[in-house]
Amino acid sequence: MIKAAICEDSELDRDMLKEIIGLLLADRGLAYDIVSYVSGRELVSGYKNHPLDIIFLDILMDDINGIETGRLIREMDDKVEIVYCTSSKDFAIAAYDVHAMGYLLKPYETLRIGAVIDYYVQKHPQKNHNYIEVKSRHKSLIIPYKDIIHMESDNKVVYIYTTTQGIVKVYNKLDAFESELADSRFLRCHQSYLVNMQYVVSVVDSDFIMIDDQMIPIRKSGRKLIVKKYEDYLKESLKNH
Repeated sequence: MIKAAICEDSELDRDMLKEIIGLLLADRGLAYDIVSYVSGRELVSGYKNHPLDIIFLDILMDDINGIETGRLIREMDDKVEIVYCTSSKDFAIAAYDVHAMGYLLKPYETLRIGAVIDYYVQKHPQKNHNYIEVKSRHKSLIIPYKDIIHMESDNKVVYIYTTTQGIVKVYNKLDAFESELADSRFLRCHQSYLVNMQYVVSVVDSDFIMIDDQMIPIRKSGRKLIVKKYEDYLKESLKNH
């Protein structure tokens, strides 16, 4: 998952940039989480407890400007990528001093932002690890996260229900897949089931109804929390799209 932040004191620019970035990441099939900050001071104060992968950082802010904010972030983290956002080209050299990965000029251009995201993924290929590789019937298969509807465990066998490859039978444990699928869209709702929440159509009584009409049971223990996780995921998905 790509953990991104937008630090911008203009609400209009902040919301616009968040929407564009979310759409571009989703279009590329990348899992992401985007948080927003209204000032450089707010970003810096919370950074130690919430490290990020990439920051879209406005330069001209009333609190501390983006260049100084970038310097403070660099003291804590020399790996996070910083993309500066501004209406002026005058800060290009200062941005270079804090090893900025990119420089976006306002008004924002979707193609330019997309190019920055593509460069980030090219530079950090591990962040594009959005698939699993399994062996089934003596063949190796690549299954993208977005193609997985749900997984069902039966003793030492896991059945992976997919949108493109049918049902894939794998000798493994569901616990192993749960650990590998470090992605916010997947939810372990039962000892024997793991669902991709993007394919949940509804919740009826104690079951998830999936896009393929399968009814996936929700365990009794912790049921309210599981349903809440799905509801939170749904709200966040609607907000980002």
